Amino acid sequence: MNQILKQEVLIERLDYLEVKVAYQEDTIEKLNQTLVEQQQMIEKMERKMTIVSDKLKSIQISEMPSADQVEIPPHY
Repeated sequence: MNQILKQEVLIERLDYLEVKVAYQEDTIEKLNQTLVEQQQMIEKMERKMTIVSDKLKSIQISEMPSADQVEIPPHY
């Protein structure tokens, strides 16, 4: 009879571990999917930043007034 109880306890523990592993696998898959989505967002933002940076570099410096072209307000 003692042997039967040990087997039942082992079966219960094994069932518990199988359930726990299943939940962990699900969690890992969800985390992986989140990581993939975040990486895609980062790559998209990097592309946009490159475009913005290129546009800023293409602005002609001559379009900005030089120091002697800026009028000082009369109260100075």
